[in-house]
Amino acid sequence: MKIKILIILITVLLFSGCQTANNGLNPLYSSESSKVKMFTVKIISEPLGAKIEINNNYVGETPITVKVEGWQDTQTFIRGHTIVAHPVEAEREVQIKSFMGWHKPDKTYGDKIPNTIYFNMNLVRIHKQLDLYINR
Repeated sequence: MKIKILIILITVLLFSGCQTANNGLNPLYSSESSKVKMFTVKIISEPLGAKIEINNNYVGETPITVKVEGWQDTQTFIRGHTIVAHPVEAEREVQIKSFMGWHKPDKTYGDKIPNTIYFNMNLVRIHKQLDLYINR
């Protein structure tokens, strides 16, 4: 199980202004491979400023642009990613988006790599009480 978890971790490079950051993880495949390409993904939120984590690594606040490894031919993720957005305002909910990937180049399934990932941080959870009367 631990090996599977290690396999799905990703190298995340992020650009913030003129700075480039790497989350410190080594990629499973060399980006020099003709089948592997780095894709640019923009992460935005409404309102701006949501704190973003990718695979349990803090990468910055929205808007932010990150680089992820994917298969060039299918434009799909090489491995899974979990992106968590922490709200700026109190009483808002943390939001999570997950993407599945596959680490074998001969397989064509996996989630497509989007150009933009959007989080609407204005959403609130409604706690509604339901009264059910079964014996009527």
